[in-house]
Amino acid sequence: MSSPDAVNEMKPDRQVPDHEVEHSPFVDLSEQFNYTLDNLDNNQLNTQLTFHTLPLGSKTFCDILASLQTLVLSQNKKENGESCEENTLPVLQDLDKFSLTSYSLSYYISHCLPNEQTVPVLSLVNKSTTMWISKLFQFSNCGAFYTENMILSYERVLLLAMHRVFGPEYLNLSEFPVVYCTPDPVLVGTIKRTASQIGMNEKCVQIIPSLSNVLCPYKADLGALETIITTDVENHRKPLIVFARAGAHVTGQMDDIVNLKELCSKHNIWLHLSGDNLSALALTTFKTKSTNLADSMTLTPSIWLNISALPVITLFDKQYTSSEILNIYKSKCLPIWTCFQALGHDALVLRIQQKFEICQRIHSLVKRYDCLRILCETNDRNSESNEETVAKIIANRENIPDLLHNLSSCLVIQFVPKDCNQRVSPYYDKLNSWLGQVLEREIPEAPLELCEIETLGVVVAFSPFTVLNSLITEDDWETFSICLDQHIEILLATVDYKEKLTGLIANLPSLEYVEIDDWAGLGAVRYVPQQWKSSDQQLATDQAKQDLNRLNIRIVQQLRSIDAAFSLGEGSDGLACVRFGMVTADTDVAELLSLVQSTGGKEEESTKYIDSMAELVKKGIETATVDLKKETEEKIWQEGILRHVPVFGNIVNWWSPPTKNAVKGRWLDLEAGVVRSTEVIYEKKAQVEESDGNEDVPASAEDVPME
Repeated sequence: MSSPDAVNEMKPDRQVPDHEVEHSPFVDLSEQFNYTLDNLDNNQLNTQLTFHTLPLGSKTFCDILASLQTLVLSQNKKENGESCEENTLPVLQDLDKFSLTSYSLSYYISHCLPNEQTVPVLSLVNKSTTMWISKLFQFSNCGAFYTENMILSYERVLLLAMHRVFGPEYLNLSEFPVVYCTPDPVLVGTIKRTASQIGMNEKCVQIIPSLSNVLCPYKADLGALETIITTDVENHRKPLIVFARAGAHVTGQMDDIVNLKELCSKHNIWLHLSGDNLSALALTTFKTKSTNLADSMTLTPSIWLNISALPVITLFDKQYTSSEILNIYKSKCLPIWTCFQALGHDALVLRIQQKFEICQRIHSLVKRYDCLRILCETNDRNSESNEETVAKIIANRENIPDLLHNLSSCLVIQFVPKDCNQRVSPYYDKLNSWLGQVLEREIPEAPLELCEIETLGVVVAFSPFTVLNSLITEDDWETFSICLDQHIEILLATVDYKEKLTGLIANLPSLEYVEIDDWAGLGAVRYVPQQWKSSDQQLATDQAKQDLNRLNIRIVQQLRSIDAAFSLGEGSDGLACVRFGMVTADTDVAELLSLVQSTGGKEEESTKYIDSMAELVKKGIETATVDLKKETEEKIWQEGILRHVPVFGNIVNWWSPPTKNAVKGRWLDLEAGVVRSTEVIYEKKAQVEESDGNEDVPASAEDVPME
C-alpha cells in the first residue's frame, strides 16, 4: 500500500527522535486520552453522583471520570433485589486506542488549528486515504466519504443517485422515484428508515422478490426485478437505485453481481453493494484491469479488521456526480489513515483472510454430517472447491465476481431430517435452538449466532465478520470438533428414540404421551391410573385434575432422586407430566419408561393407602361422635333432667349427689377398623402392671364397628 512521501514522514512506526515530539500537542492529546481511558477502567464507583444540579465548585478531572464511569456501569446492574455486580468496561487493544485517539486529533486539527493549516493537512490526509482504499478494494476513479453508521452511508448514496438522475433540483422532485432493495430483511428495514429520513415516501422502496429456491431465501430474482422495472417505467415512475448484497450479515447472502450490474446498466439505474464479501477485494490484485463492481460500495473496516470505532467507508464513482453535495468532513477519515498505516498492507490483508479461513475451516468440519444442511452463497460448493484453501481460491479465480462468489463470509448450518428440502418442523426448530445454545455455552470463542429464517426455520450461523472474536487456535478447533461430534450424536439419538417413543409407551398401559411446546428433549409422558383411563368422567372435575397433578409431581420427585435427567413439565393441556431430556445412543429408553411406570404404581398404591386411612379416620370420628352423643343423652335420662336445669340443678345435686358415672371415652383401632371404649386402655394398663408381658386386648361388647 503506497502513499505520498509527505504522508510517509508521519507514519507512526517510523523511529522519530524524542526531541521532535517532546512538546508536541499531538503527543499531549494522545497521552491525555490514554490517561482518561485508564482512569475510567480503574476508578471506583462514585456513589455521590448527581444529575440535576450543577455543582457550585469545580471538580477534579478524576472525580468527573469516576462519575461518568458510575453512570455507564449503573445502566447494566442487576435489579429485582439481586446483588449488584459491577460490569467491567471493554478491553481495548492498542489499535482500538489508536483509532479512538485519532478522533481527538481530528477535532484538534479541524477546530484548533488556523484554517490555512487545517485545509492542506486534511486535504492531503483525505487524498492519501482515498488512494489507498481505491487500490486496496479495486475501485477506480472513486470518491470516498466516511460516516458513523450504515444509515448515514445509505442516506448519502441515495442523495448521489438522486442528483445523478434529477440534477441540481433533486430535492424538488416532480417524478416518483423508485428504490429497489434485495429481499434481505435487515437491509430492507435499513433502507426504509433511510428513505424516510430524507423525506421519501415509504412506497418508494420496492422489495425485489426472492428466488423460489428455499436454500437461497433472500437472493433477488433478477427476472422478476426486470419485469418490475419495466412496469414502473410504463407507470411514469423513475427507477433510481438498486441496493444489493455481497455477503449479507448472518445469512451470507450473495446476489448475482454480474447479471445485476448488466441489468442496472441496461436501465440506467445506480447499483450499490454492501456486505462482508467485499472485503475479499483486498486479498488479490488482478493483472487485467476490470470495471468497478458497482456505482458505489459500503465498506465496514471496523468489523473486518477487529478495530473499534473505525468509520464506515463509502466509495462511489466520481464520473456520475460531484462530491460537493455530500458536505464531506475530511477529518473523519483520520482514524482510517492512522490505523491503516499502523497495521500496514500485509497485516491488514492477513486479518481479512483469516476470517475467510475460519468459515472455510468450519465448513470442512460440518460437511462430514449428512444431518446438517449447509447454507452458503457460494457457487454450489462443489466437491472440488470444498477442498480448496482460501489461498487456492484466491489464486485460481480469474476475475473479481468469480472470487467473491467462491468465498464465504458466513456459514449457516441447520440440523434437518434426511433428504429435507423445505422448512423444518417446529420440533427441529427446538433442536437447532438447543444446538446453538450448547455450542455457544461450551465454546464461547466460536463466532456463532442463533437466528430464524422465515423459509428455513431456526439456524445456527457462524459469522466471523459480524462477531468480533480473537484469533482461534488449533486447540480451539479441536475442542470445537469434539463438541460438535458429541452434540450431533445426541441429536441423532434423540430423534431416533423419539420416533420409537409412542410404540414403547403403547406397551405400558398407565402411561400416555404428552406434547410439550418449546421442549427439544426426547418427549414427555404422564402417569394416569388405569381405572381413570377407563372412565371418561374421571378427569372431568378440577379436583380430579389436581389429584392427577399431585400424583405426577410426586413421581418426578422420586425419579429425580434417582436420575436428574427427569424433570417436571406441563403439557399443552395444562396438566403436569414427566419430561425426558436429550439422550445418547446407549440410553435405554424402554427402561426409563418402565421406571416411570413402576414409580407411578408405587405412588398410586401409596396414595390409595393414604386415601383409605383418611376415609377410615373420617368414619371413626363420625362413629365416635354419634356414640358419645348417645351416651351423653342416656346419662341425662338416668340422672334426671332436673339435675341439668340451671340453678335448680345445683340444689338437686346438693340434696342428692349424683353417682360417679362419667361418659366413657373412645379410641380408634386402625388395625381392627373399629371404635373402642377407653375403658379397654385402662384395663390393659392394669394388666401390664400385673404381668411382665402384653396380651391381646379382647373385643368387648362396647366395641363399635365403623361399617
